[in-house]
Amino acid sequence: MNKKYAYLLSALLVSGLTMAQKKELKDAEKAVKKGNVTEATAALKLVEGVLGQATTDQKAQYYYLKSNLAFQQIEANKDFDANVQKMIDAYKEINSIDKNSKYAKQTNEDLTIVASKVINKAIEDNNSSNFKGATKKFRQAYDINPKDTIYLYYSASTAVSSKDYNTATDYYKELVKLGYNGNESYYTAVEKASGEVQNFGSDSKMRDLMVKQGTHIDPKFVKEDSKRPEIIKNLALIYYQQGQYDEAEKAIIEARKANPNDTNLMLTQMDLYLKSNNMGKYEEIAREALSKNPNDDVLLYNLGVTSYQAGKYDEAKKYYLQAIEINPKSENAYLNLAFIKLQPDEELSNKMNKLGMSAADNKKYEEYSKQKKAIYRDAMNDLEKVLTINKDNQEAIQTLKNIYRALEMNDKLKALEARK
Repeated sequence: MNKKYAYLLSALLVSGLTMAQKKELKDAEKAVKKGNVTEATAALKLVEGVLGQATTDQKAQYYYLKSNLAFQQIEANKDFDANVQKMIDAYKEINSIDKNSKYAKQTNEDLTIVASKVINKAIEDNNSSNFKGATKKFRQAYDINPKDTIYLYYSASTAVSSKDYNTATDYYKELVKLGYNGNESYYTAVEKASGEVQNFGSDSKMRDLMVKQGTHIDPKFVKEDSKRPEIIKNLALIYYQQGQYDEAEKAIIEARKANPNDTNLMLTQMDLYLKSNNMGKYEEIAREALSKNPNDDVLLYNLGVTSYQAGKYDEAKKYYLQAIEINPKSENAYLNLAFIKLQPDEELSNKMNKLGMSAADNKKYEEYSKQKKAIYRDAMNDLEKVLTINKDNQEAIQTLKNIYRALEMNDKLKALEARK
């Protein structure tokens, strides 16, 4: 074929494709303007088929039309979440093509209108304990305006509330990477209809517009304290809960730099070392916790619990007694103290069951029986003390019934069973 004709044919093909793209874009634009979803979707599908050969401007127009169709559906209260996401996805595409185009500007204007609705619905979901919905919408609010990182923080927080720890971890890590600390400023106003405080982020103009229109009152400017310590702490607790102890340790050490006196963090760190059998570190943090809070009966009780879990019964007993000394009404300390005292009972029972019928075995049986009764009487005092603090403690009641039967204390058993 003559080169001249080859070039001419190529030019004609390109021209034909361009004409097709223009026609299909024009058809799609008309369908979107009419608001006919079925027709517009079909028309946009045709444009998508020739998008590879389209110009930068045509591609931006295509994504704008997709966004605008979704915007119309949102305005008509149809499939809110999905259409918001379509708008966000389309806006990202337009920005990657040409963030200064007229289509980027038009899409941004539509998203600004949608943003306040997304935030309102996120707050509604959160207030009605629909944390999964709130997580998605707060994330969308952040995606619409990445400068308002507080919405990413809210999204992570509501993910924790819905126990979606994987999402929460991803968002918290994203916040850390962004250098977010939360000590930012934002604008609020109270929505008259619901009485709820609405956060407008950094958009003071939108807030002022709502107040001017009369839908909102009590405008305020709020400056938050740093949330970075809380973010690191939550990350540590999530890692810990998921059994990722190496990651948890790193996060806890980081969190404690900002919160050196946080008792809960110290207890979590101790439990972490307990689970990883690092008793040296465990005892180090325990000593530190006690030095900072020597008269904290709750801390002493918790130290008793972790010591008991570690099989250190004498140490646990010491902590429970100290807790009781500080707070004579420490119900759980008395209860757990009784259970520690009953600890040898099972071993004694096993020894008794293995004995034969010889005179020597009968003598041992009597000795073991006396030891068991002494244990029961010692634990009984603590359990009765529990009932003076809380007469409805079922664990204490059931254990006392068994002890009264074993000690043949029928009068006490009848009195306990007669209680309502």
